[in-house]
Order: sequence, then structure tokens, then C-alpha cells
Amino acid sequence: MKQSLSLSRGGFLVFLGLAVGLVGLALAQTQQYQIEKAKIFQETYPVITESDLYCSYFVLEGKPPDLRVVGAERQEEKILLSDDDVVYINKGKSDGLEIGQLFFLVEVLGKARDFGYLACKRGRVRLISCEETVSVGRIEKSCGHVTVGNFLFPYEEKEGLLGRDLGFEPYASPGRGPIGHIIFQENDFVQVAAGHWAIVDLGREQGIEVGQQLTVYRRANPKAPREAIANVIVIDAGQKTATVKILSAKEAIFKGYEIQAK
Repeated sequence: MKQSLSLSRGGFLVFLGLAVGLVGLALAQTQQYQIEKAKIFQETYPVITESDLYCSYFVLEGKPPDLRVVGAERQEEKILLSDDDVVYINKGKSDGLEIGQLFFLVEVLGKARDFGYLACKRGRVRLISCEETVSVGRIEKSCGHVTVGNFLFPYEEKEGLLGRDLGFEPYASPGRGPIGHIIFQENDFVQVAAGHWAIVDLGREQGIEVGQQLTVYRRANPKAPREAIANVIVIDAGQKTATVKILSAKEAIFKGYEIQAK
């Protein structure tokens, strides 16, 4: 009798173990299916984010403005400023400034060939006090390198974009429209990949618009056919240049690679 009960209990434990294993396997398969479905069938996601709009590089096609940060309340304590820091601005009421106005904080990094100046949005500042010739502002959002000397540009509210990566085919039919080139990579990296920003020498004059997706090409050698290696999206467009974000790439991207609308 004891032996029979022992066998029954053992059989039950084996059965229970198999049941738990099957349930675990089913859950794992379901989870994997959901992950694959999310990757393959997800129709839209944020292809242009708040960071792309307010913290990215661009080419300033003209001279920097006269309006700039000339001091900070805590500049003796810190070089890099951040959210809620108070800054002093070199213009005031006599120049049309008013309490509540919002501005981009922009760092000008240097010349960008013949196109103008390479610049980067570093955050935004709101005016909290205005005298005749000077103003005070408070940093509402910083993107890193906010310092005394940053320029102020009129703030423009922008919207992100939901969409999907249209991808690329290595040897598909040639694109349409003018051919441009990568002229700058984020932080002047030697190479960039998916998620990074770059600047191209195509702009609104060539029909380039924010939200448009372009293909990046390379040639293995001058006699080789052109091979598509990446897909990018335009996040900011000037007259002659545009800032793009790399959505997908099969390999690293270098300055000088060709770019063209699909």
C-alpha cells in the first residue's frame, strides 16, 4: 500500500513538472511572438523625437545674432549650466525683449565650409526680468553644454513625428532628385551609426523637407556600383543644408558618403 502511494505521488510530481514546463514554454513562445510582432508589424513609432528637435546640430546659414548670454548667477561655481540656473542677457526692453519670452540657447562651434556656421541647440531659456539694456532668464531645459557665451535664437514650437523606417535595398533602383553628401557627423565622430545625427549639403532649395527619408550610399571603389547602406530622416532643413537622423544602417557611415531622396 505504501509503495502504491509512493508511486502515485511520484507520478503526480512528474505530471506536475511536465505541466509547469509546458506552461513555461507556452509563455516563452507567446512572449517571443509578441516581441517579433512588435518589431515587424509595428506601424508607427516616434521617428522624430523632442531631443531631435531641440538638442540637435544644424548649420547657421548667416551670422550669429547679437543676443547672447553674458553671465550667470552661479558662474563662479560651475562652468556648465543646467535646468533652473539663472543667466544674464545682453539686451533688454529697448531691444524689444519682454518678460515671458522664450528663446533657444545655441552654441556656435565654428565654420561649416562655405555654408555658414556649425551650431548646436543646447536648450531653452525664458526671460524672468527685463531692464532697459539687460535681461535675466531662467534655463527651462538644457541639453548638455550650456555656458556663458551661448547665443539666443527666437523659440519655435515644433512637433515630433510618428512614422516608420522605410529601410533600404542595397542595390535597388537609383533614387530621385539631386545627390548630396554627408558633410558633418555628430560630435565630429569619424563614423556614425543608427541613432546619430549628421548634416548633409542638401536643403530646401533642393526640395528637402522635414520628415523626408533619404538613402545613404557608398562605393567600394570608384569603379564599383553604388550600394545603399543606410536610411535617414530629415529633422531640420535650411536653405542649403539639412540635419538628418540615421534610422537604420548596415554599417558605419563616414563623411563624404552620398545621399539621395528615395
